[in-house]
Amino acid sequence: MPCYKKKSLSLLPYVLLIGLVTSSCTLQKMVRLAKKQEITVQPTPLVANGQLVEFEIKAAMPPKLIKDGYRYKLDVYYEYGDQQREQIGALNFEFGEFLYENGRPIIVKQFSFPYTPKKNKGKLFVQGMAIEKETDDVKYSEPKQIATGLVTTPLLMVRNNEILFIPDNYASEADKPALLTFYFEENNAKLRSHLGSNLAVLDQYIADNIKTQEVTITASQAPDETKEMAQKRLAALESYYRSKLDILNYTNKKVTIKTLPVKSTWEQLVTKIKASALPKAVIQEVTTIANSKLSDKEKNEALQKTEANEYLQLYVYPALRFAEVTINYSRDKKADYQLYLLAKQIAEEKAPADALTEQELQHAATLTPLLAEKKQIYEAAVKTTNKWPAYHNLGKVYVEMARKEYRTKAKQALLAKAIHNLTYAGFRNPTAPVYYSLASAYHVRGDKLEALQYYDYAIKLGGNPEELKRIFADKAALEIEIGQFDDAIESLKYSGNSYQTQMNLGLSYLLKENYEGAQEFYNKALELQPNDALANYSLAVIAARTKNEQMLTTHLRQSIKADNSYTLKAIEDMEFDAYREQQAYKDAFRQ
Repeated sequence: MPCYKKKSLSLLPYVLLIGLVTSSCTLQKMVRLAKKQEITVQPTPLVANGQLVEFEIKAAMPPKLIKDGYRYKLDVYYEYGDQQREQIGALNFEFGEFLYENGRPIIVKQFSFPYTPKKNKGKLFVQGMAIEKETDDVKYSEPKQIATGLVTTPLLMVRNNEILFIPDNYASEADKPALLTFYFEENNAKLRSHLGSNLAVLDQYIADNIKTQEVTITASQAPDETKEMAQKRLAALESYYRSKLDILNYTNKKVTIKTLPVKSTWEQLVTKIKASALPKAVIQEVTTIANSKLSDKEKNEALQKTEANEYLQLYVYPALRFAEVTINYSRDKKADYQLYLLAKQIAEEKAPADALTEQELQHAATLTPLLAEKKQIYEAAVKTTNKWPAYHNLGKVYVEMARKEYRTKAKQALLAKAIHNLTYAGFRNPTAPVYYSLASAYHVRGDKLEALQYYDYAIKLGGNPEELKRIFADKAALEIEIGQFDDAIESLKYSGNSYQTQMNLGLSYLLKENYEGAQEFYNKALELQPNDALANYSLAVIAARTKNEQMLTTHLRQSIKADNSYTLKAIEDMEFDAYREQQAYKDAFRQ
């Protein structure tokens, strides 16, 4: 027995050695076999769009690469600048993570990485590695370049995304009534406590222990709702107000509640449609039907046959299902220096929260140019009043702070706080300007689908024509970013004839490879802003794609003359790679 054990022990190193050699050979064979891989990338070259570079990789491997106890992995990375490398992701050829196509294991996967200008000239690589699962032994393949980058033409869109502070009308508005709007579901008079509800704000007004309070309530309904729905909404709000008063039972408070006749459905419809971004002929058709002597049912049926029907259903009718509460009471005014000092003390918790009203806190925030101080005061206004202007303006401050922040993580954190506060502003005051602000914050942060959703909400709520034009214009810019060029062109029909509209129409047609149409819109932009650098640069890109050397020289030269920063852009832009040695390209840099 001892001899047997001794012999067995003496064989152990050889067994281990054989195992290591076998493992090493298998890994080596897998790496050699992987040379027969087929990898495609879409798009190629890579394209920068918005704040991301997004692309798809399809990798097909030889069937024999899949082995029990082993796995094959492709690391994906991007190299740019002075040997800078950004790890992007990986493709793992393990069971459950690939499919078979024509007998070969394949993976199709979406990838993205953040865009910055320093990545304009770079290369996309994959590097394979064969791995033994039990020992974690690894054998690497040679890196393989699979794409170059970046085409930056989709970034030539024009965006606004300017979020405005709620106008400070404290001096003139302090004594004016508060107006709260409540929206309802179709054919429903139930007050909502979720999205679109002002109930929490109304509760605070009801709870204010002011000696005299005059309350006026009115309501409206959409043409497609049952008769008397507006009246039911009016009654629901009056009942809610009185029930809350009974619970509070302020003996020293005199409250008068007056209900006005419901707002005319057709007058409201005409007002909304005239404020829309629809073509004038369509607006006139709807107005004519609404003002006709047809019955309500006949008018509704006639509207369903108009070109405006979809717009009415999506953007106008929901905004007509509302009721309004006006609360009228006033307070004594304080001097600006008193408001500022008290606001600072409230923010620092050195004065009671009710030392100032919400309007006074809002006004106090306008008295300092410092974003940090504005933030403190608006935070105090949010905490003490819970009303929508405080949330909105605090969101605006966070966006401005984010615009000045160069650190990516800090910038994203500030934008997240902006979105949080603007969302609450939207809950309390669902109007087009507020939802435009929220959409813009999402847009700036790079959350494209959320931004698109809130642009649609803003349009649905309606507003004055200039507000709607701004919303449609930035919505179109976002649609260009996500590759929905036809949708962008449709949105731009309602954005007016501004420089932004012409530029983004030009870009939409350029990216659809309709160069003649694109050139027409860029020329219109130049009529609005002669010698504009971006418009001329965009025309130079069209010239490069259409092989018009004279046009390339002219517009690239004018672009650089207007803004010297386009010199470096033109040197790095892949659109001009085919012209680097051409005289037409060189002449553009001679001023």
